[in-house]
Amino acid sequence: MSSHYIRCVVKGSFENVFEVLSKAFGNVYAKRFSSSREITRGVILGEEYFLRVSSDVAILIILEEHSIEETEVEIISCAGGTGLTGISYGAHSAYVHKVKDFLVNSNFKIEVKEEIPYFTSFSYRLRNT
Repeated sequence: MSSHYIRCVVKGSFENVFEVLSKAFGNVYAKRFSSSREITRGVILGEEYFLRVSSDVAILIILEEHSIEETEVEIISCAGGTGLTGISYGAHSAYVHKVKDFLVNSNFKIEVKEEIPYFTSFSYRLRNT
C-alpha cells in the first residue's frame, strides 16, 4: 500500500479549519478532542473512489491548535495498488494534494513544513527517533 504525508501550518482558527475540512473530507469520521491543557485536536477520516486504481483511497487528517489563528495539519493518504505489481498510479499523492489545494482554494494561507512521498511506518519511526 502506498502512502503520502504532508505536515503544514494553516493560518486560520482550529474551528474554521476543522469545520471546512470535516465537511469536505470527513465522510467516514470526524471528531474534536480537548485536553485538560486546553489544547484542541481533531481527527478526520475519509475515502474517495479513484478510477485509476479501481478502488477507494483513504485520507487521514490530524489537526492541532497552535494558537488562536494557527492550526497544524497532518495529511496522510493510503492507496492500494492495481494490477500484478500493485501500482497506485499516484492516487495516494493526488488525494493529499487535493486536501492541500482545497485549503488554498478556501482562502487559507498554508506553509508546508514537511512532505514525504511513499510514507511508511518506517519513515515515521526514523523521523521521531
